[in-house]
Amino acid sequence: MAMKLAILISGWLFIFTSFNAVMGASNCNYQKLKVKLEKVFDTANGKLKIATLQVTKKNQDPVIAFFQDNRQVFCRADYDTTPVDARATTAILFEDHAFIAFSTDGGSNQKTSFARFTKKGWQKSYGKGGGPKASVILKIDLKNGNVLAGTYLTARKKDGKTNSLSVEAIKKSGNNLLIEAKSWYSPLKTNGKPFNCAGKSPFDYSVEIDYDLNKAISATAKNCK
Repeated sequence: MAMKLAILISGWLFIFTSFNAVMGASNCNYQKLKVKLEKVFDTANGKLKIATLQVTKKNQDPVIAFFQDNRQVFCRADYDTTPVDARATTAILFEDHAFIAFSTDGGSNQKTSFARFTKKGWQKSYGKGGGPKASVILKIDLKNGNVLAGTYLTARKKDGKTNSLSVEAIKKSGNNLLIEAKSWYSPLKTNGKPFNCAGKSPFDYSVEIDYDLNKAISATAKNCK
């Protein structure tokens, strides 16, 4: 939010405007980008915009920007810039940070991949294989766009390779996050082992995770045990 300070000097009234948020280390100007699939999340503290950049014909990268009083606080398009296809999908905002979900169709050992943020997460990597769209949750500081914590969210096939998991919503659940998702066979229990599910994919899946994204508190999946 903006704050105004008025100072009277030699009969002249000078008005200065300051902002609670500090300008972040932006690597982009959101207004000049040609974004796709934009979603906007409004709060009393500001406006978060998540979107996708078409980098090449086959590759997309996510872009996140936060605004206060129509002024860009930060714009970041460097969360994952690998050849892996990645997109921002949904988010939830708190007073000074946001939890943002991303889709990703593979893992990467490159220094610019999501994996650099998930080393302490509940699920630390994409896992085996590539192609299915798994998800990543990042906790992001709204002052500068820096990542505070992260975890992958994946499902697992019978052969041990990663399967698709799509985050539908992120909600607050006491002192934890409740992630609602669609999971293909098979969603994971809190111990990282797959559920035994009956019927066809996808399955309705809910997992409760702590705010540091390094521990799953509970997990349930329809038609799974």
